[in-house]
Amino acid sequence: MARPEKKSQLGQPPMKAQIKAAARALFIQRGISDVSYGDIAEMVNTTRANLHYHFGNKSALIEEVFQETFDDLEAQFQDVWARPGLTLADRISLVARDCERRFYEFNDTPKGRNPWSLSARVRFERHLISEGTQKGISEMSRHFEDYVSHAVKLAIGSGELRPDTPVRQVVMLITPLWYFGSLVTQHSGLNKLLEHYQAVIDTVTAAYGSR
Repeated sequence: MARPEKKSQLGQPPMKAQIKAAARALFIQRGISDVSYGDIAEMVNTTRANLHYHFGNKSALIEEVFQETFDDLEAQFQDVWARPGLTLADRISLVARDCERRFYEFNDTPKGRNPWSLSARVRFERHLISEGTQKGISEMSRHFEDYVSHAVKLAIGSGELRPDTPVRQVVMLITPLWYFGSLVTQHSGLNKLLEHYQAVIDTVTAAYGSR
């Protein structure tokens, strides 16, 4: 069994985790094609040789960054969309707050226009990622729609929404905001995206709410 990697400095994550975090941030900010091993090494104050030691090449690093993202998203989907005891409005609000959190990783004010989503950024560079990663992105999109559908059915079952609520139509109101939220903020800022999320909550409640 491989020995766990030690923390490089007190309070700092292992170097491999630092490299992946730096790569993710740079890929979001600048796109995959404009980021070199040297850029990533400089950001974490290490050498390109050290990046090669941990990942071999840039393609392998990209794969690991995306796999970590997929794993994090799957855990988030379960926590937000499958957790018992939440209303559909609660779940949508949690997603909006997560978008806000990720937005502020790369923007200082609500009017910021910097991208903050890895999947949204890579939509324009699909030729630079492997077929497996492309399939992973598509699979995550399918999983997201499945989880949202499950949550809508839970809302119907709990009496929050009427029994005749059209599940697929409600899913189609919610999912585009998650897919394209970064693009919305790049064009109109954070507050516009949050308004869209609130509009979906209000519209679904007004149209199909049973209370």
